[in-house]
Amino acid sequence: HVHMAASNACRDVAPLVCEFLRGRPRWPFFAMVGFQEAHRPFPHAPHPVPQAAVPHYLPSAEAVRRDLAGLQEAVRRFDAALGDILRALEETGAKDSTLVLYTTDHGIAFPGAKATLFEPGVEIALIARGPEPFRGGRIVSSLVSNVDVLPTLLEWAGVPPPEGLDGRSLLPLLTGGAEAVRDAVWFELTYHAAYDPMRGIRTERYKYIHSYEEKPVWVGANVDGGPSKDWFLTHRPWLFTAQRPREYLFDLAQDPQERRNLADSPAHSAVLEELRARVESTMRANGDPLLGGTVPAPEGARVDG
Repeated sequence: HVHMAASNACRDVAPLVCEFLRGRPRWPFFAMVGFQEAHRPFPHAPHPVPQAAVPHYLPSAEAVRRDLAGLQEAVRRFDAALGDILRALEETGAKDSTLVLYTTDHGIAFPGAKATLFEPGVEIALIARGPEPFRGGRIVSSLVSNVDVLPTLLEWAGVPPPEGLDGRSLLPLLTGGAEAVRDAVWFELTYHAAYDPMRGIRTERYKYIHSYEEKPVWVGANVDGGPSKDWFLTHRPWLFTAQRPREYLFDLAQDPQERRNLADSPAHSAVLEELRARVESTMRANGDPLLGGTVPAPEGARVDG
């Protein structure tokens, strides 16, 4: 069943979810809930210049701080809505038998994050609360990917996974059965508002990114509009014009902010070749359409840039 709210905002979506839960579904249920919050445009923030630290890839300029304050206000609204949903679960007696999973699909909508394969673009939230082994108060630092969510849910529910899943169940990380379930995560970008085909892989220590076309460091159409983008267009316009390298290699243990590209470093040539080969192998295994050349836009899509 699809329940459509008046909008995707928390104020409209959360009451529908609570109504569904208070209807006391007597069967095992799965509910997927999406919210607008954290997407642009951000709401007006009552405190326009946040005191929180600005991420390392953004300047500590007032315009950017105001922009971050808008994001914080959006997250505050989401947090309140999620609290309403959790209270509804508690009121209906379903709290202890329901697994609640919160995640996102990409980094925050700021320059240098969303629509890039740098760490701020691929790091996402993944928070779980529910019955054992999803007890609270723990942080699992192992490499995981959103493709691991499905096999995790299936194993937890006692359902055999179908063949061909790329993900790995995360339950061994929670039960203490393993310290890691994978040695690398894969990520990709083909389109956002404009075509920018990239593929990459990250191990515990190294990050490799391959850009398949000549593009600037940031593709302007793929940087969501707002005060932060305006600041960069005024103060650092070269980011939208200077050509980026075709390959990046970062040692995240020594350079977590990804400031030094080691792709041309002779001392790291073996690592570069290994990760390049792993990316190419994954593309072949996935039947990646990029192997056949330029990937056309979906029918009816309008591509900017």
